[in-house]
Amino acid sequence: MRWPRRKSQSDAPAPGSGAEPGIRADVSGELTVALGQVSAAGSAEALRTGTRDGLLPPEAFVPLSDVEPVQALSNIPRVPGVFVGREDELRMLEEALSASRGAVVTAVHGLGGVGKTTLAAHVATRSIAEGHVVWWTRAETSEEINSGLVDFARALQPVLSGLPADTLRERALEWFRTHDDWMLVLDDVDHPDDVRRLLPRLSPRGRVLVTTRRSVGWRGLATDLRIEELDEASAVELFRRMSSGTEEGASDLASIRALCSELGHLPLAIAQAAAYCRETYVGAGEYLGMLHDYPAEMLASSEEGWASERTVARVWQMSLDRLRDVPLAVDLLRTLAWYAPTEIPRALVDRLGRRHDVTRALTGLAAHSLIILDTDAVSVHPLVQATARTADSADPHRDPDSIRLAHERAVDLLLASLPEDVATRGSVAWWNGLVPHIDHLDAHTSPDSATEAMALLRARAGQFLHEQGSVRRAVTFFEHAVDDMTRVFGGDHQGTLAMVSNLATAYASAGEARRAVALYEDVREHQSRILGEDHPRTLVTAVNLALAYQSLGDLDRALASYQQILQTQLAILGEDHPHTLVTRHNLAAAYASLGDLDQAVATYERLLHDQVRVLGPDHIHTLGTENNLAAALASAGDLAGARSRYTQLLAEQTRVLGDTHPDTITTRGNLAYVHLLSGDQDKARESYERVLEDQKRVLGEDDPRTLATLNNLGLVHGVTNPARAAQLLETALVHRERALGTDHPDTLTSLASLAFLLLNTGGAEVAVPLLERAAAERIRILGEDHPDSLASQHDLAEALRITGQLDSAEDLFARAHDAAARILGDDHALTRSLRAGLTGIRGDG
Repeated sequence: MRWPRRKSQSDAPAPGSGAEPGIRADVSGELTVALGQVSAAGSAEALRTGTRDGLLPPEAFVPLSDVEPVQALSNIPRVPGVFVGREDELRMLEEALSASRGAVVTAVHGLGGVGKTTLAAHVATRSIAEGHVVWWTRAETSEEINSGLVDFARALQPVLSGLPADTLRERALEWFRTHDDWMLVLDDVDHPDDVRRLLPRLSPRGRVLVTTRRSVGWRGLATDLRIEELDEASAVELFRRMSSGTEEGASDLASIRALCSELGHLPLAIAQAAAYCRETYVGAGEYLGMLHDYPAEMLASSEEGWASERTVARVWQMSLDRLRDVPLAVDLLRTLAWYAPTEIPRALVDRLGRRHDVTRALTGLAAHSLIILDTDAVSVHPLVQATARTADSADPHRDPDSIRLAHERAVDLLLASLPEDVATRGSVAWWNGLVPHIDHLDAHTSPDSATEAMALLRARAGQFLHEQGSVRRAVTFFEHAVDDMTRVFGGDHQGTLAMVSNLATAYASAGEARRAVALYEDVREHQSRILGEDHPRTLVTAVNLALAYQSLGDLDRALASYQQILQTQLAILGEDHPHTLVTRHNLAAAYASLGDLDQAVATYERLLHDQVRVLGPDHIHTLGTENNLAAALASAGDLAGARSRYTQLLAEQTRVLGDTHPDTITTRGNLAYVHLLSGDQDKARESYERVLEDQKRVLGEDDPRTLATLNNLGLVHGVTNPARAAQLLETALVHRERALGTDHPDTLTSLASLAFLLLNTGGAEVAVPLLERAAAERIRILGEDHPDSLASQHDLAEALRITGQLDSAEDLFARAHDAAARILGDDHALTRSLRAGLTGIRGDG
């Protein structure tokens, strides 16, 4: 870089009346002439009164274009911490600053604490090393910018420090206008117009670097560069170096990673945590524990000597202070803090107020980089959320009452947004979009925040997930809903008991039949004591308890319970009451489970006749009974009757529900199964293929019904295309393990299906361990004598027979046969199959 040659003292024109060079003189007579070179805004009187005795040194009359800076003129502040990563951001920033046309202005924006100032300081330091003048000024207001320019003028010519501030500001601007190869850093600009007004006064050959939380207002003014959080490796490195001062970590790597993840890889938060750990000699894991237990204190704490305004909590408090003229913005941020960090639907928060006011609040938060705003969704940094939902009486934006109201508002908004049904793909998609936010709210709601609304939200989410097959997650929601209702209303409240019943149903679906039975029995005891044994609600619980007995494999007890309940309902409610009809339906199902298919078919036929009369032929319960009647006919071997029933039902469902309703699609799948039983492999395969595509489109790939069809299609392909069958069955198994859990009954069915395919295609060494796992899991969950456990033992015994392990196979066949005969009876299909397997090994027939 070349600076204009400073004129020597002998070359300088002697101001005043012939005074010797270097000697101060009274120049009041010619002051107005010199002012044209010194300041366009000052006045002769200002210069005279601003200096002692009205005397000015000769430097005041040297043209600013001839004033060289003192060596290494800069004032870059000390930024706490170290600089790691950011290679891409550095490259982009330096490319932007090196543009050759016009004034180069680059605005680095992002969330408070994301590292904008640190990045700018790093670039500025490089610029100084290259020989450039760098001046740094705080720039939140125009007053701060002016003050920074005054400071530059004083640093440039200390001897003129006594000049008025306005004059010094003009001298600084004149210097920046007449020189090149300088960098002016404006840190934390709040109003882009402050920069816009400044630019015409600067040289087009200089560089202006702006840091700001403002993400808008820079178009046409500056190159826009958004700074994101650190990547994991850089975040970990920052913590390790700041917490210990060496390459060795202050805690184990796993704890550091967990802490950095919890802090959202935000540099300021990581630096603050590392400084605290270094000062107090605690590790990352211990700090993370304190952050969970005392979030408000930890987000406001650091090492001794750390500037209080540089803590995470204070940085964001200052950001919100700037939005004081948009009160809804702070309310909105506190509400958003309870949802998942990303993909928060704007349609959800639009309910907070008038659309115009909500939009203004969102754009205000986005402008200050507190949120990221897209056309349809909002995102918030996790640590911003953690701060915004943590009460702190020292922060006016986070008083406890406001936090509590924000939590209630977040719950109410979700409740108001829930679809009433899940019959359409659109409603399922909307539900799936809301579930992550309900998950997040559920995880961050403390037990002492229990409300009836929160319980209802959790129960609705549990019901949806249960219907979609995510039974493990459903159980968690129902458990929390029960806790809420118990805290709010007590254990005897009817609402609490209803939640317990929902939880019991979820346990039964998850294969935990014993827990379901225990809960139902407890609910029935409470209802019998409070309402009476014959109260309709008590009887409904008794029906659910009988269902749980059935799930547990205690079929005789289930059948006896249904028969007793039915007699009571007939006497109290009558044969046409909806509750009575439900019990009759369950009774028919119990007959089918016991293998008494003639009685099951007869019961279903009588029930269907009454439902058509009472509910009508198009009622959803009537159509459901038609489906179960067809299934019973198929199980009884009446395939023609089953095909006729399914065909008739399919026509009725298409007319009443539509061709793409989930129930209509399920019936097509059931009809495909009848084709398979009839030996029509091609028709079964074609039907299952169509059903699978419809279910993927309407229900989604992980819906239990979709996965059941996928598994069935694999079984159909097993005869003609083993490779394709293996692919389908493995896919079904993987999806079921992820969606339902490794020990869900459907998952174990997939495990057995894949094992038998492998067994029949030369993979016996892999198949037997899979069947052993399936049998062991069912015995663990259901007990050794449960029908499903006996079926798994049958499958394993058959595999042992095929692989030549005859002694083990005979022993297993014998034990399973005796249990099946005792529980299901000698004529049950499973008992007969076990007896046939045992006879085949012994060679008795």
